[in-house]
This record gives sequence, C-alpha cells and structure tokens, in this order.
Amino acid sequence: MTLLNREAGKQVRLDAYADTGLLVAIDLVNRLVLHPDDSVLAEILAVDPPSAAQVTADDAPGFTALANALRPVLDNLRTGDEDSAATRLNKLLSAYPAHPHLAREEGRWRLHHHPAETSLVPMWSAICAEALARFLADGHAHRIGECEAPGCGRLFVDTTRNRIRRFCSTACQDRVKTAAARRRRTAEG
Repeated sequence: MTLLNREAGKQVRLDAYADTGLLVAIDLVNRLVLHPDDSVLAEILAVDPPSAAQVTADDAPGFTALANALRPVLDNLRTGDEDSAATRLNKLLSAYPAHPHLAREEGRWRLHHHPAETSLVPMWSAICAEALARFLADGHAHRIGECEAPGCGRLFVDTTRNRIRRFCSTACQDRVKTAAARRRRTAEG
C-alpha cells in the first residue's frame, strides 16, 4: 500500500508491521461499530497471531468501546477536522500511552508501540492511537475516506495517487456501477 507524501508526487509506503494499528483501527470501526459482530475479533487481530490466540469473549466490550472511541477520530480526519482529531487522539494517548519496547521475534528485533506487559485491549488501544497520531502528524489525514455505496459507510485509507478512491471495496463499486447501468437501461427503454 502506498501513500503520497506531502512532497508532490513522492510516494510513501505503508509498512505492513508499523502501520498495523492504523489498519486495525479502521477494521475495528468498520466491523464493530458499523456492523457489530463480536465474533470477528480474532479475525481482526489475525495480523498479530499471539493477539488472535489470546482474544476471548470478555475482550469484546473493551474492543467495542475502543472502536466507538476511534470512529469520531476517523470521522474528524475524514472531514478535515484535524484539531478535533488531535484532541481526541491526545486523550487516547494519555489513557493508553505508547511505551515502545524492543522484542526479538523470529531472529530479528521489532519495535512494539505498547507496554510490554499489558492485556489486549489496552495494548491495542495504545497501538491504534499511536498509529493514528503518526498518520495525522505525517500529513495523511485527508487519506481517510468513507465508502460512497448507499448503506455501506465503511472507512478506508485512500492510497491512490490523485485521491480518487470512492469505495471501500470492488464489491461496493461494482454494486453501484451495476445499479447505475440498470437505471440507464430503464430510462432508455
């Protein structure tokens, strides 16, 4: 996945490991706020197999609360209200500080953005808040989009060069295009 840097035309790649918090934040909002289903937590956290293995039904209310706290932040970013997003993120960062630490995994050092010994909900709260704060600070707030398909409302990160993405998935895009084609055929016939 790539994002454009502030410098015209220069691309920035999202790091699959470092930007996991951003993608998990969007997934939590899309799947726990917009379409609640607590059984998807392990699927959302599958990006980190140890987290997915630890998740229990008792974690669902905490993750739902996190998703509900992240939704207004993402909406603020999407609508260009960076000041409100920053205020909300500062509250999350204060409540769930990112205490980075190094851990050896699979023979290499990785920098984790959460306290070393903490339960899943505070850990992912710190990871998501830190990732969104970094995303805002890097000048990418305008890259949060909301699907234009009627009834969808899912959020996404727009990585297109000209910021032209309108849908969360090709399924939503195809559904809208098919409906438009049917309307045209009906109008013509």
